[in-house]
Amino acid sequence: MRRSDSSSQVQQPPNAMDPTEDTFDSQSGSSHAPDLGSTAPPIIIDDEPEEVAMRERPPMDDEMDITPMIDMTFLLLIFFILTSKMTGEKSYEVPAAKNGSSIATKNCVMITVQRGNGDTPLVTKEDGGIFSDDPEQQSAEITEYVQLQLETGGKTEVLIRAEGNVTAKQLKKVEQAIGEVLEEGKMINLAVSEVGK
Repeated sequence: MRRSDSSSQVQQPPNAMDPTEDTFDSQSGSSHAPDLGSTAPPIIIDDEPEEVAMRERPPMDDEMDITPMIDMTFLLLIFFILTSKMTGEKSYEVPAAKNGSSIATKNCVMITVQRGNGDTPLVTKEDGGIFSDDPEQQSAEITEYVQLQLETGGKTEVLIRAEGNVTAKQLKKVEQAIGEVLEEGKMINLAVSEVGK
């Protein structure tokens, strides 16, 4: 009697299917390949970076915004108006007189004479310019200035504003320098303050 070796030979039932053979589906009439095992779907790895949606920047404006500069300008203007001290024309004490005639100062070459040091007075122009301290140079500058104003400045008269403490000697030097360019018949006017005013 022969014993069958169960470890080396396994009997399969008659209806068992060979996994290596194609199966035929009688209902659909198609054959199927054997399923050798269930496998996971393939994973696709994309090495390319994802494109991030970037919002486009608005175009740059070529013109500079000067609004802050205008604001600062007005602030500085207001500041200087409020803090600056307005000073008028310097006043001088002129000699007093009981009688005098009035003239239009806009038609006059005005020269101011102050005491100064020594025999030489301090003489200034209408715009504040100061003549030389040297007596000879001062006389020459006064003559040249008065002549220029009479010829090209539209002036017709000469007016001297002398302070009350100016000596007659100092005033006479200025009058002599002016008289060199005055036409015949023209007079030098001396500014005075009327008594009682």
